Amino acid sequence: MNVIGFVALLSGFLAAASFTSAAPASAASDGGASRRALSSTIQTVPTASQQRKDLIIRASETRSSTGAAEMAAAKALTTKVLAIGSWTAKATPETRPAIMPSEARDTLRLQLAGKIDQWFAKSDGSGAVFLMNVTDPGEAHKLLEDLPLGRAGMMTFELIPMGPLWPLGLMLAEPPK
Repeated sequence: MNVIGFVALLSGFLAAASFTSAAPASAASDGGASRRALSSTIQTVPTASQQRKDLIIRASETRSSTGAAEMAAAKALTTKVLAIGSWTAKATPETRPAIMPSEARDTLRLQLAGKIDQWFAKSDGSGAVFLMNVTDPGEAHKLLEDLPLGRAGMMTFELIPMGPLWPLGLMLAEPPK
């Protein structure tokens, strides 16, 4: 990816993450000034996010012959959270029907807000599975605990942070000459 494409991609990413001052793509050919400006913009994010973004920038600035920089960046990146829900003992067949309409509405609100990408029922009927558009398991936990089933203690979730399939970086290794 060339510098202009990278700056445009990162600018879109930063805009989606509620950042407001990314360097314009047209300034990418200014001898690195736009990248330095972009780097100073990134300095305002929290430490964990800063480290991930630094890795992404380093990986895109370097074309390693082993793929190590790209794999390190991908390893540190969480792009989604998989939430696997299970009924608790409080969620009996008698208690569930009263709460399910409000649970469905509030879950749909999270999907429309872009926080839930996909939602499923476990085929054995033991709970629900959400693919969430959040990068922090803490945020996913808060969102799920605020749903009616979470507030009632009727469902718990196992949260699995997910990111790029970083071992694919091994394919970036240059063949021996």
